[in-house]
Amino acid sequence: MLSNKLKNLPQSPGVYLMKDKNDGVVYIGKSKNLKARVRSYFTKGEKPEKIIRMVHNLKDVDWIITDTHMEAQILECALIKKLKPIYNVQFKNHQNYFYLNVGTDSRKKPLLIYSEKQPFDSYGAYRGRSFVNQLLKQLENIYPITKDSGRYIFDYNVFPIKMNDKEFLENRASLIEILGNEKANANFISVVRKKMIEASKNHRFETAKEFRDIISGLEYLYNNNLKSNYRTMKKAVVVGEQIDRGIKLFYIVSGLIILKRTYDDLTDEDIIKFKAEGKALAKIRASFTDEKRSLDFRKIVSLELQDLASKGTVFLEYK
Repeated sequence: MLSNKLKNLPQSPGVYLMKDKNDGVVYIGKSKNLKARVRSYFTKGEKPEKIIRMVHNLKDVDWIITDTHMEAQILECALIKKLKPIYNVQFKNHQNYFYLNVGTDSRKKPLLIYSEKQPFDSYGAYRGRSFVNQLLKQLENIYPITKDSGRYIFDYNVFPIKMNDKEFLENRASLIEILGNEKANANFISVVRKKMIEASKNHRFETAKEFRDIISGLEYLYNNNLKSNYRTMKKAVVVGEQIDRGIKLFYIVSGLIILKRTYDDLTDEDIIKFKAEGKALAKIRASFTDEKRSLDFRKIVSLELQDLASKGTVFLEYK
């Protein structure tokens, strides 16, 4: 049965579901070309042990065709969250995503991790808890971060120093800027990079490595919170993409497809009506949005919108 299905796979974008002898879904994937992707699992050649083990236990494969690659990625993500297949790693546990909060109590850490967003000075949601935990430990070695004439001032301390109340408040103000303002974030990373280069020139390679790791961590936070194309996901985005059956419109807010519709012959009146309907639906949908769950969808859509040229997009409009 499996061999027959492999012969009949379509050369279309979509999602495939690998199943075991009990008809349980053990892996979910997506592709622009289902036939090529699924059959690649069964061709000769070197493969990771995990893939070899999975393929050995496969008894069936199903698929769902989509009009576009973006829809395939979003469907894949939604199905993984729902079914949690054993061989999938990404997307399964958005409940474990977290937020960073700039603390107000000098007796506690300057940056705190919370499972839920706090009312004030809270940033995220983020993935990669162990990676961020490491960043927070490394930042403790450069506190306090103060400012002088608009420039961030700090030094690397082998052992974290105890801040007094004044230093804690100045450090707190700097952290709020760095985590919440794109320009401030870039300025701070620029200062850290200069200190990294200086430490390396002076043969303080361990210190240079610490600065390098801090830059890497801050760039991770930036890419998951401040990056321009992520912020625009909070706005309404209208995308028109050419497909075999005409033009497919998407109304997207916060990385969620609120409305989609295919038109054989798209007119200006169609677009006006589509946007009005999408705007109305977005207001209803907003109260049901799970920020941590939507993080993965937001990233998928953000990356797809960067790839417009190769996807034959008709137009893109931020409202």
